[in-house]
Amino acid sequence: MKRFRRLARLLAGPLLGWFVLGTLPADLLAAAEPPLSVQGIPTNLGLAHELCRGVAGKTLDTLAPRLSGRCLHSRAAGEHSGNALVQLALDEAARVRGLSVSTDGTDCAARLEYRILDLRIAYTGLDRSALFVKKEIERSGTCVVAVRLLDAASGAELATAQEEILATDRVPYDLRDLVRSESYPFTQPELKEKDWSKSVEPFVVTALISSLVYLFFSNQSSD
Repeated sequence: MKRFRRLARLLAGPLLGWFVLGTLPADLLAAAEPPLSVQGIPTNLGLAHELCRGVAGKTLDTLAPRLSGRCLHSRAAGEHSGNALVQLALDEAARVRGLSVSTDGTDCAARLEYRILDLRIAYTGLDRSALFVKKEIERSGTCVVAVRLLDAASGAELATAQEEILATDRVPYDLRDLVRSESYPFTQPELKEKDWSKSVEPFVVTALISSLVYLFFSNQSSD
C-alpha cells in the first residue's frame, strides 16, 4: 500500500502538468514560441518572419489580376520547416488585400501552391572598427518562394510566380545567444569568430619596433 501511495505521488506532478498544458488556450500556448525581437532587434526567427511577410506581399501583388474578388486557399507543395511561417504570411497578406481565406479549400475557386526554395539566416562575419569597440555580428537573411495559382475545380494552372527578399543588418555580439531559436533549424546559423589575437599581434610588434627606433635615434642625438 505504501509503495502504491509513493508511486501515486510521483505520477501526480507530471500528470497534472500534462493536464494543465493540454487545457491551455491556443493563444497562451503560442506565447511559448521564441520571441521575435530582443531589445528592439529582430531575433533570427523575427527576421525570418519579416522575410516571409515580404515575399507573401510581393507574391499576391504579382498575382493580383488573377485574385480579384476571389477566395484563396494556400497549401505547401513540399516539406520545409518554414512552411508554417510562409502559410501565416500568405494568409495575412490575403486578408489585408480583401481576400477571404479558406483553410480547407471548401467553396474556394482558387488554390495557391507554394514551395520554399530558400529560407535561411546567415552570419556573414564580425565587425569591429577599433580594437576596443563593441563587436557586432553581420547578419543576412534570404527567402525565395515559388508559387502556382490553380483553378480549384479543374486544376488548371492560372499563373505562376517566384519572389525573393534579401535583408542584411547587424546584431550586437552580446545578443548572439538570445537571437537564436531552437525551434527552427534555419534560425541557427554558424558564427565563425575571428581570432582577434592574430590582429593584435602585428599591432604589438609594430609598436615595439617603433619604440626601439625611437630609442635608437634618441641615443644618437644625445651622443
